[in-house]
Amino acid sequence: MKAIELEMSDDVYQKLESLASHDHQRVDAFARQKLEELVGAVENFADLERRAQRGNVDRFRAAMAKVPNVPPMPGDELPQR
Repeated sequence: MKAIELEMSDDVYQKLESLASHDHQRVDAFARQKLEELVGAVENFADLERRAQRGNVDRFRAAMAKVPNVPPMPGDELPQR
């Protein structure tokens, strides 16, 4: 495991400390957990972007054309505006 040192304003640290306290964690454990979650979210978003590049509007429309035009099943209706 690697260790890093971060500099942040007192204001940000106090907020981080408060969030960690509400979660019953030490500041370093809370910050590590949130950084791990952020890294995972960035990786997931990058994967979604790569998958979106493979998308094709014409293929999407062709697939949607195969869907029968029938009323939705009870409970699946869109809310009325």
